[in-house]
Amino acid sequence: MDRPTAGDPRGTLLWADRWAAPLSYDPEMVLQLVDTLPEAGTERSNDCLILVSRILDEARMNNENEEPGASHFFQVLTVGLAERAEAGELDAETCFGLCQAYLRASLTPPDQLRKAPDAFEALAEDEGLALPDVADLAEGLVPDGSTPFETYTELREIVGAMPAQVTSAFLTQMIAQADPRMIAVGRYFLLDPVAEMRDAAMAGFGLLAESANVDAALLSDLILIRNWVPNGQALDTLIKTALRREPSGGTVPQHWQLHRVMTSLPDGTGSQSILGVCSRGSTRAVAAAMIKEGHGVKDAYVIHCSSRGDQNTIVEQIEQAMTMHDVSPSYVAPAIGFALGDGLARGAVTTPGFLDVAPMFGIGDVTPQSGGNAVLLAAVDPEGELQALSDNRRNRLIGKSRDWFSEHDISSSWFVSDATLMAALEEASTAASTKKIVVGYLDERRDHWTKFFARSALILRHDRRAPPDAWMSFAVVAQALEAGREIKKIPVFEDILGQTLEVAAARAMDGLGDDLEWEDEEFEPPEIEAERQGELAKLLKGSPLKPDQIDGYLTAVLIAPEFVSPNEWLMPLMEEIEVKGHGSIQRILDILMLRYGALNEAVNLGEIGGEIRELPPKRFQAWTEGFAQAVDGIKGTWPKRALSRDDKQVLNMIRSAAIDDLTPTLKPLLPSWLQMTAAKWREDL
Repeated sequence: MDRPTAGDPRGTLLWADRWAAPLSYDPEMVLQLVDTLPEAGTERSNDCLILVSRILDEARMNNENEEPGASHFFQVLTVGLAERAEAGELDAETCFGLCQAYLRASLTPPDQLRKAPDAFEALAEDEGLALPDVADLAEGLVPDGSTPFETYTELREIVGAMPAQVTSAFLTQMIAQADPRMIAVGRYFLLDPVAEMRDAAMAGFGLLAESANVDAALLSDLILIRNWVPNGQALDTLIKTALRREPSGGTVPQHWQLHRVMTSLPDGTGSQSILGVCSRGSTRAVAAAMIKEGHGVKDAYVIHCSSRGDQNTIVEQIEQAMTMHDVSPSYVAPAIGFALGDGLARGAVTTPGFLDVAPMFGIGDVTPQSGGNAVLLAAVDPEGELQALSDNRRNRLIGKSRDWFSEHDISSSWFVSDATLMAALEEASTAASTKKIVVGYLDERRDHWTKFFARSALILRHDRRAPPDAWMSFAVVAQALEAGREIKKIPVFEDILGQTLEVAAARAMDGLGDDLEWEDEEFEPPEIEAERQGELAKLLKGSPLKPDQIDGYLTAVLIAPEFVSPNEWLMPLMEEIEVKGHGSIQRILDILMLRYGALNEAVNLGEIGGEIRELPPKRFQAWTEGFAQAVDGIKGTWPKRALSRDDKQVLNMIRSAAIDDLTPTLKPLLPSWLQMTAAKWREDL
């Protein structure tokens, strides 16, 4: 029902983006979507396959970031698709479309989905069978006038959806037949994310070298690519073979002129975008590269511009979407070099688009840099300025890190949320133990944070507009981490700890869903075991909080003039909870959600506050204490401008009741005030 109407490709992409994130954790729902494809019309099926591709892309990124449940998603999905394919429930067209969805997400399709069209069935049965002019056949599969990179992207989605032996034979012969068009396309396959495509391309270029069909320009490309892949040694043999032939000739493209370089600071996953504003004659473009810790150059592409005005508009749109730092062109080579070295050390393959982007940045000959954090820090401070700093100056620069969260918008992503940490936090029984676990985990990953802050320092060092102490502060913190300084003595980690705890609390409420409509009149709590009589009181034993106090707190949250998000109200509450004995933070969260749902229903029915008439004085006093705690403790939710004189008077009575016994005066009027207040604010919303 949510799918856009026909003829709205942009709307379809926005629709797919909106649903991709929540469905990337729900493989059963994706399988249900797949079940509808064979009976769907062409238009609906195509749109749903776009959605499947986006879901797979989100799930792949979740897996790379070690998000909880990410590996489980692919396990369940792969088994489910295999069962359906083997049972004949998916026709050839659906299997082909699903394979393409996997390939668009830079994933290898499951073998059970890969079917050979009739024209290729013989090749599937006989790997040695030669194909006729594969170059002409390949070009016939893609639109006329496509660039080599466009031909590559179109071709990989077609050939890669076929059985592995067909894919390998096709690509090997496509390159080996020495057609210049397909040689240009074949270079990108050497960097393809699917291993069998890389191997097939390598075999094709090997045959090309043996037949003396590698010219000097192509050999130069092969030597560069050899440095960009983990198994670069496999290219050595064919490079040596080509060198023995003393190749010459080939076309070397005209050089690009780099006018401006912009980059973001790394986000919490270690991802960073680098943009270059370029021209070559009358041709204008924006080069984009995304580097990510552990993955090297993760993505790279070219945005072609029709004019200088078009180029300026694109740059302005990018700057409005994210905070970018203007850096000198000299920044690019060390940044990319260290990214390549980091990625190759972990077996990452450089993205194919880098073949086009590297020359635009003027780093066509860039090579991977290794040597660890010491080498990276040396690149940040080549003149040794940090070495001359006094201990007092160093401490002041480290202290300045407490300002980073207010100075850099990207800092909102600086937290840890991987599956290992989330699993450890599930075992925490107190707020104190939760904090201890997170602090320990941050310390275990100090190498990550050292590299993270050193990369940031390198950016700010090349930022013409940044003050000198900006890069120094990041660099000194990186040095302090490398030297073993406790993270508790580095102020920025207080913010990283706080954000991580907030994310952990939100993840613990996953049963409610990330996009839960908290204002929905039909709010229903998740399927949680019902609260047993006296259970919450037992779990809270020894804590300053009482069950009635929590009910008062949640009531104030629900009827507040301004909407209160879960992160805003949950963390202040959980900080006061310490579980004794056999309790668990998760069970307390479950009960909080049950109580929240029950109170929300009472608000919707106009019955909120009815239960407090039966509370004895001490419990009523605890209820008012919780209500006052939410009103005064959650900033901005009960603004004075929204309150009438009567409202202020009642709130003052509630605050006083938490200290003095105002039960006889306050209790009779409170339920009606709660109901009127809830109705008023709900109507305004």
